[in-house]
Amino acid sequence: MRASIDVPFRDAAAADLGWALESGAPSAPGLAHLDLAAGPFALRLHVLGASHAVELALPGGAVVTETVACGLAAGRALAGAPERLEVHGLSYGFTAHVDVPGTAAVVALADELLAALAEDPHGIVATFPGAPGAATGLRARVEPDGVAWDTWHLYPERGEVVRTRSTAAPADAPSEPDAGATAGATPLATAGAEAHR
Repeated sequence: MRASIDVPFRDAAAADLGWALESGAPSAPGLAHLDLAAGPFALRLHVLGASHAVELALPGGAVVTETVACGLAAGRALAGAPERLEVHGLSYGFTAHVDVPGTAAVVALADELLAALAEDPHGIVATFPGAPGAATGLRARVEPDGVAWDTWHLYPERGEVVRTRSTAAPADAPSEPDAGATAGATPLATAGAEAHR
C-alpha cells in the first residue's frame, strides 16, 4: 500500500533513532497505518514519519508495540536493543542494520521500495514531498511459528538506510532473528549492500 503523506520530511539520522518495546498502543499518532491479520496475531503497521511503530495484538488480548523513532524517552539506542526477549508469553526478536551507500543509492532504493510495497497487501510505504528518496516502508509476513516484519528507513540527505527485522512467536516456539535482516526477501535486501563489501 502506498501512503500519501503531506507532512514535509525533516532530516533525521540513524544515530538519532531509538528502539522501544512497550505494552499498549503507540503513544505517537501515526501518519498512516495498515491493519493485518497474521496467524494468531493482529498487526497494525504505523508510519510515524522517518520512523515506525508496529502494534501487535496477542491472542490473550495483550498489546505490545515496537517503536523505532527519534527522541524516545523510554527507548534505547538501536545498538542497545536486545536481540531477543520474552513479554506476555511472546518470544520477540529484533535486529537493526545501518548502511551508508550515499544519496544516489538511497534515492534508487526508494524507487525499489515504492515498486515493491505500493501494491503489496502486507506492506505500506510512504514517501515525503519535496525530498526525493525520503521514504519509510514496512512489510509483515506470517511464518510457521509466528509473524515477522521488516522495515526500511531512508535518509537521503545523510545517504543512510536503516533496515530492521523483527520476529514474534509464542514463547514455547521461538524463532531466531535472521542476522541478514532482509536477506532473500526481495531485491530490496541487497540494494546498496555492494557499496559496503
